[in-house]
Amino acid sequence: MFEILKSLLMVTTISAGIAGVGYTMLGANFAGVFVISIVVQLALGWFVKSYNESTERKILIEQQSKLITQIDQEANEAPCAYCGTVNLIPILPGEDNDFDCLECEKPNSVYVNITVAQKTVPIDARPYEITNFNENLQSAKDKVLSNERS
Repeated sequence: MFEILKSLLMVTTISAGIAGVGYTMLGANFAGVFVISIVVQLALGWFVKSYNESTERKILIEQQSKLITQIDQEANEAPCAYCGTVNLIPILPGEDNDFDCLECEKPNSVYVNITVAQKTVPIDARPYEITNFNENLQSAKDKVLSNERS
């Protein structure tokens, strides 16, 4: 309410100043210049407000489209730890990846674990053969068979 009264006081003060200058310098009708000045100020205010709102809306739409693109790139499906409902959330390394479940509204947290491993290169060699063949057992069998034949 105070802002409206402040705005109206400012419009009437400016209009009175313009009408006073028009009356004293140009000899124009004070009331006519005063009313025209108020109408012009209100019209200019409406145009400026409309332009600002339009510009802000365009910026907001652009930011939302960038956010949607970023979410598409970084979003992952995370099941709720309580009810199991799958939620689509952005997971960013180095940040708290907390979210409230869309179904049960309970708080959840996603922990990201990064493991570093040494890169290996395969060598060009014969593979090891793993067998259950026992050479000592086979040589004992061969000796028994040779003794039976002789």
